[in-house]
Amino acid sequence: MSLTRRTARAVIVAAVATGLAAAGLSAQANDPTPDAAPVRQDLALPDEQVVRVHVPGSEALAAMEDAGYDFAGQFERVPDGVLVDALLTAEQLAGLDAFGATLSVPAPGVGPTRAGRGLPTTADADADAVVVGRVDWFTTKGQGFLSVEAKSDALDAATLTLSWDGGSVDVPAYNDSGEYLYHRVLTRVDGPRPDEITVTSSLGGSSTAPVTDWLHGAEADVDRPGYEYGFIDGYLNPTEVYERIDQLHAEHPDVTEIVELPNQTNGYQRRAQAVFGTANDSRVGVDSLAWGHEGGNEVSVELAAPGVANSALDVSVDGDAVTVHLGTDAAGAVSSTAAQVVAALNADAGSLVRAYTYRGNAGAGVVAAAPPTLLSDFLSAPDSVERGPFPTRALRIGEHRDGSRPGVLIIAQDHAREWVTPLVALEAAERLLANRDNDPATRRILRNVDILIVPSNNPDGAHYSFFDRAGQRRNMTNHCPLTGSADALARGNWGVDLNRNYRVGSAVDGYSGASFSCTSDTFMGPDKLSEPETQNIVWLADTFDNLKFFMTVHSYGGQLFWQPGAYIADGRVTTPRPPLRDETYYWQMAEEILSNVKGLRDTVVQPGNVGGSSDVLYSSAGNVREDLYFNYGIYAFGWEVGGVQWNPDTGDWDSGGGFQPPWPEAHQQYQEYASGVIEMFEIAADYAADNRPATTRLVQERQPDGTVHVTFQPSEPASVHYTTDGSTPTTDSPVYEAAAMREPGEVIVVDETTTFRWISVDVKGQVENHKRFTVRVR
Repeated sequence: MSLTRRTARAVIVAAVATGLAAAGLSAQANDPTPDAAPVRQDLALPDEQVVRVHVPGSEALAAMEDAGYDFAGQFERVPDGVLVDALLTAEQLAGLDAFGATLSVPAPGVGPTRAGRGLPTTADADADAVVVGRVDWFTTKGQGFLSVEAKSDALDAATLTLSWDGGSVDVPAYNDSGEYLYHRVLTRVDGPRPDEITVTSSLGGSSTAPVTDWLHGAEADVDRPGYEYGFIDGYLNPTEVYERIDQLHAEHPDVTEIVELPNQTNGYQRRAQAVFGTANDSRVGVDSLAWGHEGGNEVSVELAAPGVANSALDVSVDGDAVTVHLGTDAAGAVSSTAAQVVAALNADAGSLVRAYTYRGNAGAGVVAAAPPTLLSDFLSAPDSVERGPFPTRALRIGEHRDGSRPGVLIIAQDHAREWVTPLVALEAAERLLANRDNDPATRRILRNVDILIVPSNNPDGAHYSFFDRAGQRRNMTNHCPLTGSADALARGNWGVDLNRNYRVGSAVDGYSGASFSCTSDTFMGPDKLSEPETQNIVWLADTFDNLKFFMTVHSYGGQLFWQPGAYIADGRVTTPRPPLRDETYYWQMAEEILSNVKGLRDTVVQPGNVGGSSDVLYSSAGNVREDLYFNYGIYAFGWEVGGVQWNPDTGDWDSGGGFQPPWPEAHQQYQEYASGVIEMFEIAADYAADNRPATTRLVQERQPDGTVHVTFQPSEPASVHYTTDGSTPTTDSPVYEAAAMREPGEVIVVDETTTFRWISVDVKGQVENHKRFTVRVR
C-alpha cells in the first residue's frame, strides 16, 4: 500500500536539489497588455544560502537571532562555542565579524556525549577529583565509537585525557554562557570494544569506569514477518497530509476519529501589497484592506505625474483602480512627499487600501511617478491549497478512545520548512492501521493506548514553504507594526516561531533563545500563547487528561531531548531539572526509541545528542515540551530527525541532508524515525500494563576512611523518599536526588551508624512498601 503524489512538484524538485532551496521569490508579472494596464510588482527577496558557522557562545547566538540570522539546524556544541548550519543572505555573511562568528567546518568524528556518575579515585590528596560519567560504546556501519563524559572539580583548568586498551585521546572542556559544563569526547575506536576506560587529569586526578553499550540489537518493528511499512512515496504539503488522515479515518472508522481542534489558523493568506520608490524617505507602502484572494490582488495603484504646473495632490478611485495625482510646483515638477501621499491615500482611498511611510521614516522625500501597479499577496500555491484559515485536526487512534488508556500526543512540523517531519507522524499512523490485523504488537498498542496525531501543526507556514519560500520556519502571521517591517519587502521575515510561543521558561520571563523582534526567526510572538496553533496544543492537553507521553517532531540534527529546555543566560540558570526518577525514565525510553530507529539502516543518534535540550543543544525559551511537562506532568520529548550518518568510505560523518533532503534520503529518514514513534506507543502500552510498584535496595560501599557511601537502586525509575531520624517516610520526606547535571543518584556519605527508612514512587504513582536498613559505621 502506498500514497500517490497528487500534485505537480516543480517547486519541490527545485528545493530537493540542494536540500534547502534558495529562499528568493520572484512573483509572476501579468502578460503586458496596453500601456495603461497595471502590472504586478516583482519584489524579489534576497537570495540565501546554507553555510556552516562557528558562533562563540549562546549570547552571540541570541544576539544574531535578534538581528535576523536564521540558524537552520545541525547544532553541535564545541569547546569554544557552537557549530551550526545557518541560512544567510550575502549581507549577513559579510556581517559575521560583528558577532565574533566565522564560517567554519565541523571537526570530523567529534560529538557530544551523555553523562552519568562514577566515584573518583585520585592519585594523591592534592589532586583534583575526576568523576567519569556514563561511558557509551556503539557501532554503526561497521565502525566502533566511544562517547565519554567526565568532570573535574578544577573545572576547565584541568586537561583531561581518555585512555583505553589500544588508544588515548584528549577530552575537551565544554563551557556555555560562561559556565563549565563538562569534559566530553566522541572518538572512533578501530580495535575491539574495550571493557573499561580511564580518564586522567593534568592536575593529578584519575578515575576508571566500565564501558556500557549504547542502544541494543533487539528486533525492530520493521523486521517482524509480514510487517508493512514505507507508505509514502513523495513529499506531501499540509493539504495532502490532512486529506490522507481524513482518508485513514474513513477506511478505519472503528478505531479512529477526527478531533477538530478549536482554533483555525490565521491562514495561508496575505494582504495584497506594493512598495513604491527606492529611497527610504520617499518610499510609500500600500496594503489592501481585503486579503489578496478576496479582492486585494485586483486593486491597482498609480502614482501619476500631471505634467502641468501648480497641480494639487489628489486621489481618485474608479472601482479597484486608485490613482494618485501627484502635486507639482511652479515648474511642473512633482513636489508631493511620501508623507503627503500616504495621508491622501488614507483619506480618499481608505475603503480599499492602507498606506504608510517606509518603516517609520518621516517620509519627507519627494515621491516618483509610477505606472498602474497591481497589488499582490505574492502567494503561488495552486488552487488545491485553499487560502484563508486552515482547520487543523488530530487523528485519534485506538480501540478505547474514552480516556481509560494512557494517551500519546504526536505533533510535527511546528517549523514550516521541515518537510520530513509530517511524514514521520503520518507513517506511524499508516503502520498502526495497516498492521492491525497481522501484527500482535500493533494489536496490543491499539488495545492499550489512546493516540492523537497532529501531522502538521503549522500548515500555513508549510504551504508557504512548499510553494513560495522553501526556507520559511514560522507561521505566516504578520505581527510587525507599520512603523516596523510590515511592508512587502520584509514578507520573508514575518511570522511566529510556534516553539517559542508557550508559557514556561519564556522570553518574557527572561529566558534565552527567543526574540521579541517581529522579523527574527525565533520571534516569540506578541505574547505567550498568542497563536491559534499553540492554543490548540494546550487545548489538547487540557481536554485529554489521560495524555502521559508527547513527542514534537522536528528536523534536522539527530537529537532526542527533554527538560530542561531553556535557561537565563546570566548564570546559566535553567528551568527546573526533572527529578532523578523522571530523568532516569527519559533515558530508559530514549534508549528503547533510538534502538528501534537503528533497526532500519543502522542509524545511531549519538548519546551526546540525547538529554536536556539546554544541555545538549541550546536554550529555547517558551518551548512546548516544558509547557506540557511542567503544567501537565506529560513526559514530553523533542526530536530532531535526520542526523548525521557514518560514511565508511570517507571515514567521516555525512550531513543529514537538510530540511528537505533529496527524496531517497527523506524516504529513509521518515521510515526510521517513524519506527521510533511506534516504539513510543509500545512504551505507553508497557506503562498501561505496569501494576506493580518499584522495589528499591540500599547499596553500601565501605571506604578506607571508615565512612560508608550509600546509594539507592530502584528496580525501575522511581523517586525514593527516605528518613534518617526514625520517622516513617512519606512522599513529603527528602527525595534521593541526582548527583549533578546529567548524572545519576547522589552518594550519601555516612559517618555514624544510621537507620534509613524509605519508600519509592514509580512513574505511575505506585508506592512501594516501607523499608528500613541500618548502616553501621565501625
